[in-house]
Parts: sequence; structure tokens; C-alpha cells
Amino acid sequence: MIDGKEAFTGGINVGYEYTGLKPNVGFWRDNHVRIVGEVAADLQAVFDAHWSIASPERMKTRTRNKKVEDTLKPIQSPRHILQNITQPGRASFADWSTEWGAELGTMDGSSDDTIPNTETLQEAYVQTLEGNPGIPTQIIRQSYFICLTQATRTIDITTPYFVPDADIIMAIKTAVARGVRVRLLVPRQMDLTTMIVGAASRTYYGELLEAGVHIYLYNKGILHGKLMIIDGEISVVGAANYDMRSFRLDYEVCEVLYSANVARELTEQFEHDLTDSELLKIEDLRNRSLSQRILDQGARLLSPLL
Repeated sequence: MIDGKEAFTGGINVGYEYTGLKPNVGFWRDNHVRIVGEVAADLQAVFDAHWSIASPERMKTRTRNKKVEDTLKPIQSPRHILQNITQPGRASFADWSTEWGAELGTMDGSSDDTIPNTETLQEAYVQTLEGNPGIPTQIIRQSYFICLTQATRTIDITTPYFVPDADIIMAIKTAVARGVRVRLLVPRQMDLTTMIVGAASRTYYGELLEAGVHIYLYNKGILHGKLMIIDGEISVVGAANYDMRSFRLDYEVCEVLYSANVARELTEQFEHDLTDSELLKIEDLRNRSLSQRILDQGARLLSPLL
């Protein structure tokens, strides 16, 4: 947050690997957004709430004049989370999805002329969603579910961690059944800390492929972006993954962006990522070794914790 008027959020953390320059990590693909204007205040409110949680002394001081539950109250009022930013003086949206490795001239040696023009701000309606274990309702999970069940034409999903629950799986399969094209982009390359997640993810691919979902494995490097595009009109960008930790345990935030122009830019980036990906086939899963199948099923047992 900068001066309460500009915000950055998404998958990019503060770390050397996110530059794409770390030798044992390599190319890093992520999604981030820059939000300018009044709507940035929503993210400031989330930050302030989390700061209070992380600062017991500060929270104790505040409770002298205000109840703790008011301080920790999540953003729920539509007056706050949905801002009309198409009017003069309101906020604008810019996609800040950057292939860091190529932009900075990383070890693959390639130059990149596909980086979007980050100087162009797109106007959009923006809705900030916060998820944390202190909120009884799993707001982000519900939002994902609503997007999946309301789609009429297309669903494009990018996620590094795909360990959904039965309801999300059913929402995806029924979307295909009613004629929606569903494309899921997941990483092929996993680091040591996410190998178990990758193994568990593979156990969901078979039934999705049989249902008609198109699953792509990203080959260029580490895929860490979190993105969903619905019907070329609604986009979701943020920090939340398709897993139980993001839905129930972690402190997460994501932005729902209502704009055909934003969706078009993100779809172009998504399809560019598909050129660096391989379409997964059901035969690829069936040809796994016995040891790999056992490992995957063992990881599946840990799904509620991943």
C-alpha cells in the first residue's frame, strides 16, 4: 500500500527467486496487479486488520476505545468492497503480470517483447475479497464456486496449487457438462516444498480429463500465478490458490475485476502461457509407474492439510 491510494497484490512475494535470477530455481511466471484510486483503500483496511492481529500491544491499546471484534471485522459491506471506478476520480486497474525472468534477461538468454504495457490503466469495477481463519464464511471459496457455477461460455484457471474439495470439482465438471469450455493451467515443474502438492494434484486430473476439462502443464519454469477468467468478462487475481489451506486456514486476499478489457488482456497472457505448455492426455496419467501412483495416492490423503 502506498499513501492509501495505490496498491499492489497478487502472487509476487519479496524474494530472490521471484526475479527469475536464482540459479537453482530459474524462470518464474507470476501474476500481480496494480490498483490505483479509491478502491485501494479496501486493501489498506485488510492490511490494518492483519497488522492488528500481528501486533498484540497495538490491538490491546485499540480495545480501550473499540471492541476487538470491530477491529478484526472483515470487509463485507458492498459499499466498501464494490467501487464504481468508471467515474472520474475513481480508481483504475492495470495488469502487472510480468514474466520476470525474460524481462530481466535471465539465464535463458531470451529477450521479451511480450510484456504488457504496464503504463496503461484499465478501468474496472473492483471487489476485494479477504479470507482468514477468523471469518466463519469461506468467502474466497464461495466466490470461486459462484464464478464456476455461473459461467456460461468459458473458464480459464491458472493455479500453482490445485487441491480442491469435492464441491469445487463438481462445479468444474458440471460447467463442462452444460457446454462451458474449461482450461486449467498448472505447473509441471515443482520445487522441493511443493512436490507433495503436485503429487496430490495429479490424483484429480483423471476425472477432470474424462469430464472434458483441458489441462495444460506449464513447461517454461516455475508457475506461481493465481488467475481465473470467466466468460471473458470477470477476472480474479490475487494470492489464493485452489486448495484447502487458502480456503480455510491462510490469510488471503484477491481482487475480482469486472471488465471485459481486463479479461481480454489476461486471456491474451493466458493463451501466451499455453504456447509454453503441454496438453495433458489421459494416457499420460495411465502410463505413470506404480511407485508414482502410490506416491500420488499417499499425497492425496494429506489433501485437507495442503
